[in-house]
Amino acid sequence: MDGPYAGNLAYQPVFREGSVAVVTGVGPGMGRSIALGFASHGVDVVLAARRRERLEAVAAEVRALGRDALVVPTDLTDRDACLRLVDAAADRFGGVDILVQNGHHEGDWARVADADPASWRHVFEVNFFSALHLVHGAVPRLRERGGGAIVLVNSGAALRNPPTMGAYATSKAALATLTRTLALEVGQWNIRVNGVFLGPVLGENLERTGAGAAAAAGQTLEEWLDVKATEMALGIVPTPDQCAGSVLFLASRLAEPVTGQHLSVNGGQWTT
Repeated sequence: MDGPYAGNLAYQPVFREGSVAVVTGVGPGMGRSIALGFASHGVDVVLAARRRERLEAVAAEVRALGRDALVVPTDLTDRDACLRLVDAAADRFGGVDILVQNGHHEGDWARVADADPASWRHVFEVNFFSALHLVHGAVPRLRERGGGAIVLVNSGAALRNPPTMGAYATSKAALATLTRTLALEVGQWNIRVNGVFLGPVLGENLERTGAGAAAAAGQTLEEWLDVKATEMALGIVPTPDQCAGSVLFLASRLAEPVTGQHLSVNGGQWTT
């Protein structure tokens, strides 16, 4: 294969020198872990989320690892803001090699029969249309670099369809279709597009969900998490750092022939 993925991987770093990654949904969980993972492998990182203070905290950690970081507060529901994010990355670093869309909205926890269509539209704006906006900004930039990688972070809800999560699951199923279709369309430019189906991941989001479920079951949060771990073949609820490794793999030269695929990253909660 010609382009940025050519050559014997045994003698190459997993990311080409001077690589630049745009990562959205940066906070204390997956976004932070993905950004720091890139930095630890020599990649400069552009950090996007709504809260500047969280972005600045992660940027400081990236710089401590010896890489540069650009902070761009971004509302993913705003198409122009998404396009400006990619432009800002290219202006600062001269180009973009990797896009990771990690931002998400967990939905309204309403049953489908009781759903508010306006609520569903907002969930789709965050979980689906944000990816579309970012792709529109990133694909021309990736072509300028001779190719690159897009990873759209997804959820096992797209496969398992849990009750009361219809808005979330449906938006993520649409995202999965976008991932596969885009991969077929942009492969001609050496751009790879993949996703990960995440299961439960330790952190703020799971703890917030688990606190209510634990209280309803008369458990502490720690007890609820222990029970949750029994659903996993590995007997653990994985950490953001553990799950971020799969995103880095798909973005790297190690996944050179992989496109249009989804990797289930779930501790063995389900198998495919």
